[in-house]
Amino acid sequence: MPATAAVSSTAAPRVRKDVARNRALLLATADRLIAVRGLDVTFHELAEAAGVGVGTVYRHFADRNALLGALIEQRFEAARDILLAAEQIGDPVEALRTAVLRTCEHQFSDRAMWQAMLSVAEGHRDLAKERLLPVLTRIVERARSTGRLRADFTLTDLPMIFMLTGGLSSHIARTQPDLWRRYVEAILDGFMVRESDRTGAAVPAAPTDDELEDIISCTE
Repeated sequence: MPATAAVSSTAAPRVRKDVARNRALLLATADRLIAVRGLDVTFHELAEAAGVGVGTVYRHFADRNALLGALIEQRFEAARDILLAAEQIGDPVEALRTAVLRTCEHQFSDRAMWQAMLSVAEGHRDLAKERLLPVLTRIVERARSTGRLRADFTLTDLPMIFMLTGGLSSHIARTQPDLWRRYVEAILDGFMVRESDRTGAAVPAAPTDDELEDIISCTE
């Protein structure tokens, strides 16, 4: 009887460690996959990438929402950190420009963030409003108050800019990964009442004929 008890007591911690290790592996693998492929990753794809059976995935997560919830929340926290850092910039217009450019840059490197921010899913939309809307509102209102930003620029303009970035991301990676900056900068400049005093990195050049052909071919 004591020997049996000893075996049971050592087996239980080992099982718990295996469960925790598998869960951590699945979360890390899912995080990597959705950054590249977006939120449409299936449990079968996740199981294959993690080197486990699909049954293991289902034992840890009841459905895709249970798996993606924590990963999406992390992305909203990252987006909020970007906005809060931009808000600290002294020039209100430069703060807005930095907020947009750094958010677009992060979306370009993480497709899941773009999809989450533009998602129509109720939970995602509510989370975006809770985490991002207050700081975005402050940044936009502060920039408008300078008189250098068009009065008709609103918060609803930002998702359109983010949508542009996300739409370009899958088509330009092989040619000019930073090409999106050219168009986002042009859009932002178009919302300015007059030329700003800002200085910054040079905007990428327009694509060459060959690069443009390659980009267009990716959309077919």
